[in-house]
Amino acid sequence: MMHTVSVYLALISASVRSQLRYKASVFLDISGYFLVFWSEFAAIWILFRHFGSLDGWTLEEVLICYGLAHLAYTCSEFLVRGFEFLAMLTRTGDYDRYLLRPVNTVVQLAGYEFALHRFGRLLQALVVFGAGLVLLGERVTATGAILLLWSLTGGAALFCGLYILQGSVGMKVLQNIEAFNILTNGGPEMAQFPMSIYPRPMRLLFTFVVPLAGVVYYPAVSFLARSAEAPLWIGWVSPAGGIAFAAVALLVFRAVERGYVSTGS
Repeated sequence: MMHTVSVYLALISASVRSQLRYKASVFLDISGYFLVFWSEFAAIWILFRHFGSLDGWTLEEVLICYGLAHLAYTCSEFLVRGFEFLAMLTRTGDYDRYLLRPVNTVVQLAGYEFALHRFGRLLQALVVFGAGLVLLGERVTATGAILLLWSLTGGAALFCGLYILQGSVGMKVLQNIEAFNILTNGGPEMAQFPMSIYPRPMRLLFTFVVPLAGVVYYPAVSFLARSAEAPLWIGWVSPAGGIAFAAVALLVFRAVERGYVSTGS
């Protein structure tokens, strides 16, 4: 176990050192990401500026959904974005080297890329999330803080599972399936709003198949004590769905990996 962790940290360290050789580029990339996501957030602010609320949700309440969705997604990008390159590695035959090394292939793929520019998105999401908590004031409790951390854990696991599934399918068909970007890149954009605004079929899909609602919406409902929308206990249970989704995704990856055929190169 310690050997696996040390290898993972070494891979991350090597990636960070290589990027920091061009400090100005890293700074500009982080700043660019930070500003880009503020421009997207401006659209949400304008929406509430004109209409006041969204299906009964105020701006500060939606900021909690926004923060949970984008923080969870960014954490998954740091952890497992390397799975996005599985199709390329399989097609070129480079995945052979991963299988020959005495280290878990999941760890190797997780450490494939640690892009520092993602700190721009992470910082922006933290600012928005913090602003939401400040605006809510006395509605924030110690129990609520624990619930939010649990929600972030489940959300990060869910997005990790989506990336692992994307990589697994890419490994099988030798190319990335762009439809997955609807769930990975588009997932936070959807989850940043309360699920109650979407049609019933979409709510069912993103509750029981891809549990986006379970890792953002229902925990937010419980945190904000909006008992009219759902029983508050659901928000404490539903993030486990994200962890279960990631576990299933890992099983799928292992099954696909067992069927890997080398290019012979």
